[in-house]
Amino acid sequence: MLIFLLLLAWPAAGTVLDGIVLENLSGRPVARARVSLEAIQGGAAVSVGSILTDSGGRFSFRSLGAGAYLLSAGRGGYAIAKHGQKRWNGPGAPIVLGAAGQFFAELRLPRLGAIGGLVLDENHLGLANHPVYAYRAGEQPLRMVASGVSDDRGVFRIAGLEPGRYYARTGPRQLEGGRSLLPTFFGQSTALAEAKQVEVELDREAGGIDIEPLPGRLGRLVGRVLGGVPATVELYSDTGKREAQVPADGSFDFDQLGPGDYHILALAGAAQPRAAWRRLRLGEGTTETSLPLGRLPTVRVRSEEKSGRPIDPRRVTVFLRRTQPPVENSVLVQGGETAALPPGEYQAAAVAPPEFYIDSFRMPRSSRRPNEFEAAPFDALELTVILSADPAILRGRVLAADGKPVPGAPVFLNAIDPELRGRLAGGRSLRADQNGEYRFYGLPPGRYALFSSFEIPQPQEAEWGTLAVSTIELEPNRQVTLDLKLIGGM
Repeated sequence: MLIFLLLLAWPAAGTVLDGIVLENLSGRPVARARVSLEAIQGGAAVSVGSILTDSGGRFSFRSLGAGAYLLSAGRGGYAIAKHGQKRWNGPGAPIVLGAAGQFFAELRLPRLGAIGGLVLDENHLGLANHPVYAYRAGEQPLRMVASGVSDDRGVFRIAGLEPGRYYARTGPRQLEGGRSLLPTFFGQSTALAEAKQVEVELDREAGGIDIEPLPGRLGRLVGRVLGGVPATVELYSDTGKREAQVPADGSFDFDQLGPGDYHILALAGAAQPRAAWRRLRLGEGTTETSLPLGRLPTVRVRSEEKSGRPIDPRRVTVFLRRTQPPVENSVLVQGGETAALPPGEYQAAAVAPPEFYIDSFRMPRSSRRPNEFEAAPFDALELTVILSADPAILRGRVLAADGKPVPGAPVFLNAIDPELRGRLAGGRSLRADQNGEYRFYGLPPGRYALFSSFEIPQPQEAEWGTLAVSTIELEPNRQVTLDLKLIGGM
């Protein structure tokens, strides 16, 4: 019995990582926060596991091996907190652990921001049950990111907002007595150009955002799905999605619609799915439309080597994201396969084996941009990924001000030429390994900008021109070494 108790008391091998999660403003422990730990291995972050904090906000990871780790925590209504991050959305700094010992970490969770105010009628009394939407300023077309509904006093609150500038706008509504209210921005305007922006910060509510919706005539959309089967009709606009289940006669009716651009999508059948899709611009009064159901469009993915040498198409993966009507998830299609898709506008991105790079796309006939296409019912489309076998490799070390390598440093890469950025489907990023070394494989030849920093989050396209970056020209089938000076500190 004594031997058994001694074994229980014997410390586990490896390092122990203990910590606590606190609310940023109050300093109170945050119970049931999800704490995640990742190990940096070969430039990638590999999940070690995640646990919930106890009632005292405490957590513990045991039996950890030596290496560099990334620690983060989150809970609903709060921004993700990362150990060592310099900004709310910045990359966290790694925790470097030895083969044995103990490390303690404190993470503070800031609350996400909010917008609050009143929805008022013509006599400045509160309007109950009125929808209000938040849009991130600077994005075109407008995309609703969060919404709320006014209470019995007309008070609304839209929570869970990341820091930044937003527009607040009421939704359309038909009131009792026949009075109609148009979608109205904060600033008392139905036009975006005259709307006032709202600054949102963490741990704060932007209050006093009062809106009196302007009167006007709303629109209505009526129509019929042609096909003789029950269907689901989805209507998309910048206030989100409305949905209706229609019977076999196909009739549908959407009322209280604000003026603007819409996408309408009808889907029917399970064994043999069919669909219809239209773009519409609605104004005042009633608009009628019909939606004839047709076979879902299909896209076949092919791959070719630029020199004509055959390549196994299964080694190429294509991601198709529907941009209109908008959805968050992508459809994954392996080379050589054919996928049936709901109709709409799509954006393509591809991943090639490391010994190749994406040279170009040969898009379907309805292509509008280099990596975008439109898929309509009955279409049988073919998307070809052109590969080249002469990729460039970019490698180097991230060095601190004292010249020492920085393990786990974030490295951000972006193509300077717009056409090349399109082929890469945006920038790339990775973590330096335990020795501060980074490697980008499978890069197309061209000009690139890159930097490393714990203080700067993943930059948006327009921000690259404002950063102190290193630039380099990569040639086909060449490996180039470029050491980077860490911007800022750990």
